[in-house]
Amino acid sequence: MARTLNRGMTGDDVSDLQAALNYHLRPPNPPHTPSGPPRPPLATDGIFGPLTEARLKEFQRLNNLVDDGVVGHATRPLLLVARYVSAKIPIAKRDPNVSVAFRAHPSFLLATQQPAPLQSAPLIAPVVLQNRQVQLGGNLTLDPLVGPGAAQKTFFLSVQWTWVEQKNGRHLELALGSQFATALVQNDPLQLGFSVQSFAQITVSDVVAIDKINLHLFSPSAQAAYQSNFINDILKSNSLSVSAQNQITWDMVVNGKNPLFSLFCQQQLGWTYDLAARKGTVAPAFLGGAIWQTSFF
Repeated sequence: MARTLNRGMTGDDVSDLQAALNYHLRPPNPPHTPSGPPRPPLATDGIFGPLTEARLKEFQRLNNLVDDGVVGHATRPLLLVARYVSAKIPIAKRDPNVSVAFRAHPSFLLATQQPAPLQSAPLIAPVVLQNRQVQLGGNLTLDPLVGPGAAQKTFFLSVQWTWVEQKNGRHLELALGSQFATALVQNDPLQLGFSVQSFAQITVSDVVAIDKINLHLFSPSAQAAYQSNFINDILKSNSLSVSAQNQITWDMVVNGKNPLFSLFCQQQLGWTYDLAARKGTVAPAFLGGAIWQTSFF
């Protein structure tokens, strides 16, 4: 998996970056490069120095990206796209009084008059494994709207792997993970209970976001989970659940565009079916806590 590249790094992938920048930022003139004198190519020495950073920032500005000098999930796909040139060949009008021995074939005239096809963005961009997350926090489940049960407070620890659609702005995120939770208040101190859950989740991320402060306000998601409930280390029941959620996230520590530490608040409405009791419950819940994650690129 490709790593995030920034100033000070070395390696073969830095050499590939320098070669790509030489390809995109040398003559011919616009639309590939700004007008002006030819520039010397970068040395493909595999050292990410100030000149490589300056060329990378110029490439990002030309492609309407944030010129942060970091090769991440937004910049890398554009470096791998081959450029193309639209050429228009003028054809002089024939003087009707002059005899012409040769004429261009109609198919040739048609080909020279048609513009090069535009590259359209795919409906769903490629999805790649981006990060792994560790979440720590609390869960407040309110009184059920439907079915048996009572309000409860739990402390949870979860680990998940996230696959992200490689494009800026609104995008899809797919997550697989596991969660361990225990009640904060035990009704009976002699009966200690905890639960273990496996889940799959799909999220439409950054529907509403404030990029300047790394605040993600509206990222709706749907989750399916299987949960095992234990009392005194003895399995008491298994349950299935489906929920609709929205998560508000504030990225407090970031590396380029990759968040490292975040705070989150999640609102959830879920349906849980107890396989042992054969009863279903619909209840709202609120989760809050911190996220620590490591990025793969």
